[in-house]
Amino acid sequence: MDGIIKANPGIQIDKLKRRSILVIPLKKKNVAKDEINILDESLKKDSVILSDFKLNDLKKEKFKKIDFELAFLAPFKLNTVVLDSVEDTEKTLGEVNLTTISINFYNGLSYAVQELNDLGINVNLSVYDTENDLNKIDELKSLDLKKFDLIIGPFIARNFNKFNSDNTSLIVSPLIENGISIKENVLITTTNKSLKSTRVFDIIDSEIALMEDQCAIIISDLENKSSKSKLINRFPNAEVIDIDEENLFVDPEITDSLMGVNKQNWVFLETSKTNVISSVTSLLNSQNNNDRKIRLFSTVSSENYENSNISLEKLGNLNFIYPSNSKPSISFDYNNFYESYIEKFGNEPDRISIKARDLTYDLILRIAVFKKFENSLPYGETTHFQNKFDYTFKDNFYRNRSFYILRHRDLEILEIEEPNNEQ
Repeated sequence: MDGIIKANPGIQIDKLKRRSILVIPLKKKNVAKDEINILDESLKKDSVILSDFKLNDLKKEKFKKIDFELAFLAPFKLNTVVLDSVEDTEKTLGEVNLTTISINFYNGLSYAVQELNDLGINVNLSVYDTENDLNKIDELKSLDLKKFDLIIGPFIARNFNKFNSDNTSLIVSPLIENGISIKENVLITTTNKSLKSTRVFDIIDSEIALMEDQCAIIISDLENKSSKSKLINRFPNAEVIDIDEENLFVDPEITDSLMGVNKQNWVFLETSKTNVISSVTSLLNSQNNNDRKIRLFSTVSSENYENSNISLEKLGNLNFIYPSNSKPSISFDYNNFYESYIEKFGNEPDRISIKARDLTYDLILRIAVFKKFENSLPYGETTHFQNKFDYTFKDNFYRNRSFYILRHRDLEILEIEEPNNEQ
């Protein structure tokens, strides 16, 4: 501590501020020549790995296109917001609904547009309120759609399909895949659920190979019968607890009686329901001890595992493994974005606004560098604040095949790196 104070005399009289820079004095150590030679050989071996590693960064590439027309269509439903009443307006904007989702997405998108402008890319943004109304969609179809380099939205499948029926410009479904009519100009940014669950099953199979003697419990809802069946095939002696809309409660006495002692207990939680996830993780955490270790898995992709009502500590104690479209970030760049976003919009960025920023930034940069989106496909995976993208053209449409397999350890959320063999 004395060394730090000597290196930073100002901290004795000034109060530390956010982002203050401290000089940390390092202790010198005399190293024998033989030790240096050993270290040098070690570095040479490791350098093969480092030199082969390539992190794609589109903003460092040369731009071939710098002028863009971008359209954004979302169900703001501003015609239903009672602007005369402050109370009603605050109530609407304080809830999770189509209006707030649209606004949050727009905030993230507009943030990306400003970043792109700062890079010298001119984006002319046109925003349209679909009002979640098919008559309004008919009206918007009369726009000159060919002038747009990229169209993001509509959000809802029926609106998207109707709007895109005669459109030929590249159009993005940013939040959903189900119900979207496939055409050659359609781009879906969410990764297919079966691809994500398959990757988790690969991890489960490798874990089984390492440890055959474990006690398995499957907790599943009606929406995940398929994954439950696949788990039963792998664990024919597993205990199964079914949950439905009328019975969302898991009895702790039942799980307690099913747990094995002096062996690992693998619990598979196949649901995306936040209340079930919260109650089951709390229950399992209370039953986890040195004599009865519990590990938690899920093949279901859901951002609900990152809900603020679900304890990170409890998930860490259970070494929880699951697939996700996004990964929480603590990077320096993200922290700068986080503070700048709050300053600009007055509230914290949520998962929707961060995805909006990431995908807009990524798509425009891909076209800026390669002139046409399809030319960017061989470039491979790009990673941004919380989302990553690796697009492929398959089954007559473009789709993102990148996602995360996450593991909780203590209070950390770590990515399990797995090769992507899907073409």
